[in-house]
Amino acid sequence: MIINDMTDFQLVKFLLNKEYMLQKELSEKLNEYSGKNTKPANFSAKLKREYLTFKDLKAICDILGYNLIIEKRKN
Repeated sequence: MIINDMTDFQLVKFLLNKEYMLQKELSEKLNEYSGKNTKPANFSAKLKREYLTFKDLKAICDILGYNLIIEKRKN
């Protein structure tokens, strides 16, 4: 799947829908994963502001069971 044109918010919502998971559940799992105590509202605001770091994205993919793969475009 090519995600180049998706925002952080759109990508995370897409993955959550595929996994039948709520954003609040993901926020809680991210807290367990990272050892932090971020409130779901703060996570939601981070998504809407498009302020996800690559580290955040890697953690989200790991929690949801996805791999990040970078491929050279075939022109």
